[in-house]
Amino acid sequence: MYKNYFLGCFLLLITTTIWGQSSVSGTISDQNGLPLLGATIQIMSTTIGGITNENGYFELNKTPFGNYTLEIAILGFKNRRIPITLQKGKPISLTITMTETSQNLEEVILQGKSKTQRKREEPIKIEVIDVNQLQAQSISLPQIMNQTSGVKVRQTGGIGSSTSININGLQGNAIRFFRDGIPLDYLGRAFNLSMVPIDQLANIEIYKGILPVDLGADALGGAVNFISRQNNDNNLDLTYSVGSFNTHQANLNGYINIPNSKLFASVSSYLISSDNNYTIDVDIPDSETGVPTTASVERFHDGVQSLFVETKLGMRDTKIADLFEFGFSYFDMYKELQNNIRLTIPYGEAIYEEDALIYSVRYQKQINKLHLDLFSAYSNRTTLFDDTPENRYNWLAEASPIPDNDNGGETNQNSKSFRNLEFDNWIARINLSYQLHENHTLNFNHNYIYEKRIGTDPLAPAFGKDVDVLSFPAKYTRNITGIGITSSFFNGKLDNIFTVKRYGVKTSSISSTYDYYGIIPEFKDDSYGFGNSIKYNFNKNRYVRFSYERASRIPESEEYFGDALFISGNSSLQPELSDNINLGFYTNLNKNRTLWLDINSFYRDIQNNIFLRPYGLIFSRYQNTADASILGGEFSLKGTATKNISFNLAVTYQDIRRKNTEENSRSLENSRQPNIPYFFGNIGLRYHPKKLIGKGDWQFYSNYSYVEQYLLNAVSTTQEPPLFGDVDSIAGANIIPTQNIVDMGMTYKMPTIPLWFNAEINNLLDAKAFDGFRVQKPGINYRFKIKYSIN
Repeated sequence: MYKNYFLGCFLLLITTTIWGQSSVSGTISDQNGLPLLGATIQIMSTTIGGITNENGYFELNKTPFGNYTLEIAILGFKNRRIPITLQKGKPISLTITMTETSQNLEEVILQGKSKTQRKREEPIKIEVIDVNQLQAQSISLPQIMNQTSGVKVRQTGGIGSSTSININGLQGNAIRFFRDGIPLDYLGRAFNLSMVPIDQLANIEIYKGILPVDLGADALGGAVNFISRQNNDNNLDLTYSVGSFNTHQANLNGYINIPNSKLFASVSSYLISSDNNYTIDVDIPDSETGVPTTASVERFHDGVQSLFVETKLGMRDTKIADLFEFGFSYFDMYKELQNNIRLTIPYGEAIYEEDALIYSVRYQKQINKLHLDLFSAYSNRTTLFDDTPENRYNWLAEASPIPDNDNGGETNQNSKSFRNLEFDNWIARINLSYQLHENHTLNFNHNYIYEKRIGTDPLAPAFGKDVDVLSFPAKYTRNITGIGITSSFFNGKLDNIFTVKRYGVKTSSISSTYDYYGIIPEFKDDSYGFGNSIKYNFNKNRYVRFSYERASRIPESEEYFGDALFISGNSSLQPELSDNINLGFYTNLNKNRTLWLDINSFYRDIQNNIFLRPYGLIFSRYQNTADASILGGEFSLKGTATKNISFNLAVTYQDIRRKNTEENSRSLENSRQPNIPYFFGNIGLRYHPKKLIGKGDWQFYSNYSYVEQYLLNAVSTTQEPPLFGDVDSIAGANIIPTQNIVDMGMTYKMPTIPLWFNAEINNLLDAKAFDGFRVQKPGINYRFKIKYSIN
């Protein structure tokens, strides 16, 4: 199936390259050759237009053939009008110089900021990554997000592995994920960060501190919202990439307006296949002495195959709806499991499978001052965890038969597992926005999330009780309601967002056979939160903002009722709480608006931290444990060094300390939280020459990432290594080493057809790279990508 998909996409890609298309692109600069950010470009007498990026670059692809006039405008410069003729197969590339003007400020001047820039400038602290500018690259989502200050994405392996994101010191379930404002609960692993291609996205919004009402989240102080591409004209995008470790990825995305109607249809899909057989360093015990020695071996059981297809059919701009669409999606994943979390035990046969059918509907309508947005989805997901090995393996992939009297698996030495689970997920969202006044908007949002889990595991230990607890439905319901008011005062000088939220949860489940006494425990709880964000604008390019939030995070279903195997449920769990404070300053540093500085400081006081802890002899369960405080700061500097070179610099420091530790861990009071980087940064460079070889468009880019050494295991404050300091060999066993990673790439766009080629080298220096539990990541590796886009 997967080979046929790859072949079909590749043939379609080759076939479509014979089609021509016209486009308009170019760069806009001042009289000194410096690029101009935020210049508006409009094809007069049409709705086609755009805004220049930090390189002064713009591109208009949706341009019908004919004679037009292009108008360019930006504050402080004279407007320009340029006649153009658009013909099939003859794209236009322009180099435009703007002349400064001394006109009075009272005069009407056309000025625009992109939607992305306006989002960045809200009172709430939001990092917005413009993925549209990266579409031709073969870069992954974790790589993109790791270039953002205050953000660190970690993986337990290669493509398809589990990921965890840290935002300003908060991580795991404390961070919530959304797509187009909708919680991702119903999609399962279909939106795994290590698999989702950037070709499906327009932007990534990373929220730090307060979350807006319309997201409807119970996050502790961080969230990620993936914004899908919204191209409502006929289009078709095809990409195919190949990389190291036998990695292949194909993406097909398209949209069509059905002629003579208000109807449309769209498709979005990806397929991924990889062996993930990169080389790692592991300790292998000597067969005679048992003394471990370090050796470089190839990962041999870490492959992944995944397919996701989403189709939509709907209507736009009718009397009854601005948007009304139905969606259907299919997801299938096969994943081999290679090792335990600390890379000490290899697996050779354990696998995980997941498939899902997903149905959705969305309705949007503007009724005078009221905007209505309704969404609902149902998904049926099935998973299989197969840990029924016939052999045990060492890191050399050598198999040893398991004796008949050994009932242990690979992931659990005490028991094999053949766990089939079925999940029914419902989600419903209602979002209302009402314009109370020219400067005041009332927002209301309610999210309803329901999950039912049922399954079987014939090999699960019963502890003398003739019952499979997975056969009893485990139910989990979460309701989140929020009300907010967005206001503007003093002619736009002061912006304010006030929010109040209610979080409700109800569960019923059997946690494990061991804890089963013939009844199904039920639990419910309510909690509340509130927050306020305020922003003062000194001028259009400089402002300061401050926010405070009392946040609450409802435990997940697995945290409440376990996995019905070796994680016992805990119905007495209390929601995690956090007091969040953000203070930031944003400004341009020169009159040409080519250099921007963003500084942000943050403090988090967290209570009722939830962690997985031992429970009894062989079990574990989630418990409310020690509190924590987080104090940190971050800054980013971005802009243009010359008219062809742009850069970004991001640096983060976050000091995460344990508070009110348990009685048996008093020596760790005020100690640093392990497994989380506390100092990291990156420098990115982009070079966009006006002309290099031929008439095509070239771009070169590179990124240097630095992560200071951090703790693998918790130690007391007296044992902590100093920042940038050396550690001895004994302390080094508790340290994840300092990391220096360099990535480089190149993109070329052909001059006459919308065809892009990309080549990328990751970890150019073949440096040692690690994640939170010193799990090794790939060394030097390569990717090649081809992209074709039809409009």
